[in-house]
Formats: sequence, C-alpha cells, structure tokens
Amino acid sequence: MLDATLERWISDLTALDDGVELDRARETFHERTGAFEVGDAWYEERIRFFFDWYLCDFGGARRWLDAHPDAPDDERRLARACATAARSLYTVRAGERDELLLDDRLGGGRFALAASDAGGRLTPGETFDGRLVAVDGITLLGGIIFHPPGTHEALEALLEAIAPVDGDRTPVLDGLLRMRMRLDRFTSIRARHIYRREALDDADILSAAWARKGS
Repeated sequence: MLDATLERWISDLTALDDGVELDRARETFHERTGAFEVGDAWYEERIRFFFDWYLCDFGGARRWLDAHPDAPDDERRLARACATAARSLYTVRAGERDELLLDDRLGGGRFALAASDAGGRLTPGETFDGRLVAVDGITLLGGIIFHPPGTHEALEALLEAIAPVDGDRTPVLDGLLRMRMRLDRFTSIRARHIYRREALDDADILSAAWARKGS
C-alpha cells in the first residue's frame, strides 16, 4: 500500500508540469550521487531510491500536499512524515520475536522495525542507506541502497573516523552513494580503495584515477 501510494504521488506530480520538476530533480540527484540510466545493472535500486529522495528531500511530498488540499487524512500524515523522514546509514540487527533493530551508524540511535514492515528486504548484518518515517509507528520507505558485505570492513574504518555526524548527514550519505557507484562501475577495484574517508568529497565517478591515491 505504501509503495503504491508513493508511486501515485509521483504520477500526480509528473502530470502537474509534464515532468519538468522531476527531470530537474534527477539532474541534481545525478550530480550528488552519480548518474545512472535505464539498462544499468543498478538502475532499479537507484531509481527507487531517487523517487524517495524526490518526495522527501526535494520537496515533492510537500508539493503534492499543496496540490491536494482535500487529500485523505492518512495521506496528509504520510506526506508530512515524508518531508521529515530520517535518512541515514543503518545496520540491521536481529531483535526479539518478529522485530529487526536498525542501528543508525551516523547518529547513534537504534530503531525497532517489525519484520513484516521490512517486507523481507532486510537481513541481520546488512548496511544500507534509507529513510524511516513516523506514521503510526516506524516505517521504512521502499527506496534503499545496500552497501554490500565486501565493503563492510572498509566502511567500518571510515565510520570510525567520522561518526557520529552532527548536523546534516547528506554530504556523508551522498559521498557513500558515490563510492557504491564506483564499486559497481569498477568491479576490479577493491572496496578498501573506494571506501575511504578522503574520498567522501570526490564527485568524480567516471574515472578510476583516484583509486591509486594512497593505495
């Protein structure tokens, strides 16, 4: 139901201006996290994450709410929650019974999530970039990007050097998404050459020259 609602919002917003704002948002997202296109192996994961980013970070949910003043109360609550969603880097831990625990690796918090709300997408030990919204409990939005197990050792060292992150976490999260994009593009380069603190501000994902720095 949640995914279907957000997809409908995207369609509604696209119809408002023939997708002009969505295209502008995608250009911004590409600049921040790396460009992707239909046909890329990582397209589906990235486009779902982008849609959540568009609604939550780029103002899409607020714009939809403004355009639908008579929307049902549950959708109004969801739109407001999307606008204040908690994006962070989360590691999944096993909880009690049917719960999963999500450790916020940048802020230090821990959130309990019903396994049923995770939709079978999460396994203890995984680390991902995603958003939690507070609507009748904690809910995980559908757009999540995993940092695969092969990156975890280097990622842990990077996090040890920078966490906790006070204030806006976006630069760190976007930097990590660029690292994930490089990992996908340059499959012969080891994760330890990609997931490095000094690479957080590196915006270039189309060249592997940076991999030789300090290696």
